[in-house]
Amino acid sequence: MQINSSEIKQAKAQLNAELDDLISSLKNKDAEIENLKVEIASLQTLVEIEKLKTELVNLKTLAAKERSKNKKK
Repeated sequence: MQINSSEIKQAKAQLNAELDDLISSLKNKDAEIENLKVEIASLQTLVEIEKLKTELVNLKTLAAKERSKNKKK
């Protein structure tokens, strides 16, 4: 079986087009991964803020209890 120059050029063009599609797809995936990383960081920050709010409420409750104890003395 013999492959002529035209068939080789056609196969090469097809492979190049597929390669370009793969490269483009990888770039899109990389951008998507970066966006997800940013979103995860934002969510982690929100979780930390909520933890701090909870801790602040607990500290305020403890302080109020201490004040209440001291007033009874």
